[in-house]
Amino acid sequence: MFGDFGWNYSRTDRQRDRLKSWLAMLSDKGAKLAIIEMGAGTAVPTVRNSSEQVAKEFDTPLIRINPRECQGAIIGLELGAVEALAHIL
Repeated sequence: MFGDFGWNYSRTDRQRDRLKSWLAMLSDKGAKLAIIEMGAGTAVPTVRNSSEQVAKEFDTPLIRINPRECQGAIIGLELGAVEALAHIL
């Protein structure tokens, strides 16, 4: 990930393919989703970008839980993940 040119992409590629297949199946069935993202910051935006992409593709809300960087979502909670989940439950 960070200059590791020896990374073996085979497992990562299989997981990405499984995610794409699952999302395609949900789309075919007209499933309703909500994306809940916890703790993803802007320093390494991979998870944030994925969450935003899926939310846009499915026209579904993105709920971003992050005590310092919750901006850019339909619902942003400035809380840690455990604290936010305790309030939700």
